[in-house]
Amino acid sequence: MKKQNLRILLLFFWTGFIFAQQSNNVDYNKLLKYKVDENRFQFGWLDNVFSGIPCFRDYTKEKTEMQLVNPKTDSIIYKSTEPKRNGLKIVPAQIFLDKKTRKFQITGQITGGWESVIPVEFEIYIGHRIDTTSNITLSPNLHGAVYYNGKKVDSTIVVGVVPAFYMTDIKKFQAYRGKKKLIDSDYKEMLFNIEAIIDEKSILVFGLSSRYAEIFEIGKLLK
Repeated sequence: MKKQNLRILLLFFWTGFIFAQQSNNVDYNKLLKYKVDENRFQFGWLDNVFSGIPCFRDYTKEKTEMQLVNPKTDSIIYKSTEPKRNGLKIVPAQIFLDKKTRKFQITGQITGGWESVIPVEFEIYIGHRIDTTSNITLSPNLHGAVYYNGKKVDSTIVVGVVPAFYMTDIKKFQAYRGKKKLIDSDYKEMLFNIEAIIDEKSILVFGLSSRYAEIFEIGKLLK
């Protein structure tokens, strides 16, 4: 009888443990409710790379045009236009949140980057968002003459202002290659495994150069 009671007690605690784990799982559709600014912001640094402060800028409505001209041949090396960029997309495998401890976990795959991208090129953060604006500047270039509105740029000038936000209280995470190959490719899938304590202001951002960032207001999951 004692052994049977012990089995029942263990089964009770195990069932309760499994239920508690399942009750803390977050459905991806719920996370999508807090996805913001899709296909808008691109990764960069506040002031410069040495600041170590990630800053994301919105160039989608900026129409500044410039030309880089070969001074020897007068041929155009580069002409700026509004580029058509890809946006990063994540494919979660599991999302977990313990509201009592505020422990947030998410694993999955990152898509939208180029095949040969290496893990360290991804900029993945959880932190707080501070909205601001950012100047667009043009400077002389060693590879050719820079022209703006038909005039040569001889010194650094401000040609526009765009919406931006930078991040504080940040925790950085690393991407890594998985075991499965991408479809019709020799490159392996790009994965992430994130775990952090969050608060109501926390956002989760996946960034990559020349790609639109994937942004989630994960702090709102605590409500």
